[in-house]
Amino acid sequence: MHQHGSTGKPLTGGRLQLAPIEALFLLEKEKIHVIEEKSKEKLDFDEFSSKLAEEDPKLMLKYRAYKDLRSRGLIVKTGLKYGAHFRVYERGEGPGSGHSPYLVHAISENAELTPPDLTRAVRLAHGVRKKMIFAIVDNEGDVTYYSLSRERL
Repeated sequence: MHQHGSTGKPLTGGRLQLAPIEALFLLEKEKIHVIEEKSKEKLDFDEFSSKLAEEDPKLMLKYRAYKDLRSRGLIVKTGLKYGAHFRVYERGEGPGSGHSPYLVHAISENAELTPPDLTRAVRLAHGVRKKMIFAIVDNEGDVTYYSLSRERL
């Protein structure tokens, strides 16, 4: 799985550590099974996403953007250390083979962003040589992408 899309982080013994959003994506694609630790029962997509959403109320918002990016053949990894939801690599690239050109932050179409919020995100992305992209998720779950850049005059 890791070799075919840079999903997860390889561990010793052939094991793979997945981020919650990666596990949710693979569960929906029926590539993995999720077993509840205490009950030993198999969880379906809705059950697993509900459990994850208890820890992260914005999970499904981020998931819609993640799924859309993956459906476009892009490699999606966490962008936490950059202050964004995701860092995104072009097809055929990945953490071990190149630089991620994009930071993507998922936002509800109903969210309000202030100019300082936008400026902070764009400056941070510029400082690490990445393009800042906002994934606007509408109420139907469709995703539209907007990029902002910094121009010096």
